[in-house]
Amino acid sequence: MRATSRQIITPVTAAVTAALYPGHTAIAQEQEADREHALEEIIVTATKRSKSAQDIPSAIQAITQESLTAMGAKSMEDYSRFVPSINVVSYGGSSSTVVFRGAITGGGYIGQSTSSVYLDEISITQTGSQPTIRAVDIARIEALSGPQGTLYGSDAQAGTMRIITNQPVLNTFEAVFDGEVRAGDESDPSYRGSLVFNIPLVEDRLALRVVGFQDRDGGFIDNVFGRTADWHGLTDRDGDGVIDNRAPAGFGTLDNAAVVEKNWNENEVQGGRMHLRWEMNDRWATTASYHYQKSEQGAGNAMDPFVGDLEVVRFHDNFRDEEFNMASLQLEGDMEFAQLVAAVSYFDREVLSVDDVTTYVHYWTAGYCHDSAYTPADYPYYWANPETGNIVWWPVYCTGPTVDADSFNASYSPSNDDKLTFEVRLQDEGELFDWIVGAYYEESKDSYSDAFAIPTTGGRDVLGADNLYADSVSRDFWEWYWSKDFSDMTESWLSLHHTDWEQKAVFGEATWHINDHLDLTLGGRYFDRSNTNYYGVNHPGRVHFDEGEPAGGSDREYRLANDLRPPGRTGEETQFIPKVGLSYQFDRDRMLYGLYSQGMRQGGVNRSRGEPFFPTSYESDLMNNYEVGYKSYFADGKGRFNLTAYYMLWEDYQLQVIDPSQVPCVDPDTGETDPSRSVPGVCGQPWQSVIGNLGEAHIQGINVELDYSPNENWMFGLNFEDMEAETDTAHDLDGDDVPNLTKGMRLPLVPAYKASAWIEYRQPTRLLGATEMFVRTQWSTTGDSLNRLEPLSPVDEPNAQFENPGYTIGDLRAGIVGEDWQFDVFVNNLTDERAWYTIGSGQYLWAAAQTVEGRAHHQNAYVNRPTEFGVRYMKRWGY
Repeated sequence: MRATSRQIITPVTAAVTAALYPGHTAIAQEQEADREHALEEIIVTATKRSKSAQDIPSAIQAITQESLTAMGAKSMEDYSRFVPSINVVSYGGSSSTVVFRGAITGGGYIGQSTSSVYLDEISITQTGSQPTIRAVDIARIEALSGPQGTLYGSDAQAGTMRIITNQPVLNTFEAVFDGEVRAGDESDPSYRGSLVFNIPLVEDRLALRVVGFQDRDGGFIDNVFGRTADWHGLTDRDGDGVIDNRAPAGFGTLDNAAVVEKNWNENEVQGGRMHLRWEMNDRWATTASYHYQKSEQGAGNAMDPFVGDLEVVRFHDNFRDEEFNMASLQLEGDMEFAQLVAAVSYFDREVLSVDDVTTYVHYWTAGYCHDSAYTPADYPYYWANPETGNIVWWPVYCTGPTVDADSFNASYSPSNDDKLTFEVRLQDEGELFDWIVGAYYEESKDSYSDAFAIPTTGGRDVLGADNLYADSVSRDFWEWYWSKDFSDMTESWLSLHHTDWEQKAVFGEATWHINDHLDLTLGGRYFDRSNTNYYGVNHPGRVHFDEGEPAGGSDREYRLANDLRPPGRTGEETQFIPKVGLSYQFDRDRMLYGLYSQGMRQGGVNRSRGEPFFPTSYESDLMNNYEVGYKSYFADGKGRFNLTAYYMLWEDYQLQVIDPSQVPCVDPDTGETDPSRSVPGVCGQPWQSVIGNLGEAHIQGINVELDYSPNENWMFGLNFEDMEAETDTAHDLDGDDVPNLTKGMRLPLVPAYKASAWIEYRQPTRLLGATEMFVRTQWSTTGDSLNRLEPLSPVDEPNAQFENPGYTIGDLRAGIVGEDWQFDVFVNNLTDERAWYTIGSGQYLWAAAQTVEGRAHHQNAYVNRPTEFGVRYMKRWGY
């Protein structure tokens, strides 16, 4: 007989489960009666079948519904604190980046993600970003660290997070209310409320589970009074030993009095979920699901330390609205020789954001919007400043009414992602072999437009009543250049992006039970992937791919003849990735395993124009994972200890960079910049952000997990991960034959270590009719990290590399539990720690200053919520 893990559950677990989720009480009571006090076994479906997390020979951590309730988690930002292999970089209420094991080369990524996020059977990962799913009626969170390519495909190069929701329970009615309010000295009041109904419709056959929620996260960042920057520059451009101020004379004269607002980063979220399960007979069942979530967010969670703690100076009323719909249909069947699972899902997300980019645009205005020493007599085909008669080489950057004028600038960015997936698999577990085979199909798209450098009055209606583009020098130039009337245009630059992705794959894994203790697992995935990218720029801008007429651009004639779409560029590839694992089960409490797995992220086509330095397309990058792990129970099941060590070699890693050929060409005779010159791959090419394949990097680390419950009253847990993520090769990013990257550089957004610990005490009580009381404190600490890979010095670089300081966050929660209710009081962020998730690495802010108001630089630091006090009440009705 094979040695397997125990199936045990604590009395605490049984009590809470019985109070709030009666559909599971029968099993809990039976296990409680049959077994002495021990840790709960956690059953997961990470391997596409139900199995104890302790029996899976790979790194997996699961957070149960009970634990999510105990920690008060509302989003992945909260529970990821207690998963050391994950770093979630939060930019605001509905925007974040999920990173497993430090596999990232930069923020704001325009390619595919290295980590995937699933909501039940729905993959919700798209082009490096994921929607932030609210933790409402969640059964568990499963974190699969390391490449999961054989079962989860290209988005799982470094890991997969699975958010598993509660499913309908037959023959059981229940209703659950969960409400919370919280507030703090530095934040507006917040609340969240949800209702869950489990409704039996046909006995033994049909049940419906419905969830609805409404949340509000009060703002905590103040937009305070301030003026536009009056200084732009870090370098000595003239060689005279003096740092030059490139800002035009009119800069620093405008203020943000019209949009000053306290706690302006509020976020309101509402949504719902429906699951309908039909068990047709004893062998076949199907589940139809629908998920909806909408968020209306103010500004992001960025503060400017040069303005003040939890303060910024912005000139527009920033906002970000997101809405997504997800639907799936899953069929399960017993075919006697194997179990069949077939699932089809569809995911659609739409986002609209307006951001203040005044300081960002002013960097370009300060650099390029100046009179030259020439007149049309010297260069008759260039635009001249009507006030001085001198040529301005790049008047498109002059967004004010005159060449030297100040102006407010905004960005208007709608985007849409959608994904259709289909997966079918057969699987079986036997005495000698366990196996799974399947096929997968995915069709997805991502598209966005970015109306950039919009001159405005500073209001919210940046394309309408508040738009001032008609009065700008930029519009005058484009009318002169195109000899057309552009009175209806709204900005100088509109970039339009659309990518179609398609993927087909077959996969399989088989485990051979060599004897009662030793298992060998072999797996693989073969896939065929393709993508087509369409990218265009309108000068000036107003329209999208499917509306109106493009104002101008190098591909104007082609787009007019092809439904306004620019020429498409296609890339495709076929690949195979393997998996090999060997595990030894000493007894039911101890297992040792070794694992080799691969993850391969899809390549793509750059949205490039002209003849840039980097290639038009970029290839897949490969993650090789070598992992050894030990999983165990101790003290008769009262303790759990897991240890994982890994080494990952990243080949041809993808890096997003600004193509170096965007610099102006220089006339070798005069030494002056000459806009008429263009050298392929060297200079005079359009400014563009592209992805290139570089060399190798490695990520190595060790992970420790410990849980211990000496008796029914006390529960203790801790986990720790120490990680090194560094480049292994040198690279020249700008074509000057001098490496910008060298061996041994730290990868960005990767903390050197991450750890968390919690302790919980419970005991019986009769207080206010309760049956139990508890007190819990939980702490997490994260080491320092870097905001970007390139080691650009803040002495002379406007997008410099900075260290994100380490931080420690602690919470305290206490409550009482009745037969069908629970009441908690809590304090989040006890020490009011200011955790800097990351410092913004773009937008050239470091070069800007406001000398009159004493701000030497501008900077975005994305931070956590300050200290908040709150109460939470949960109530269940059912039979």
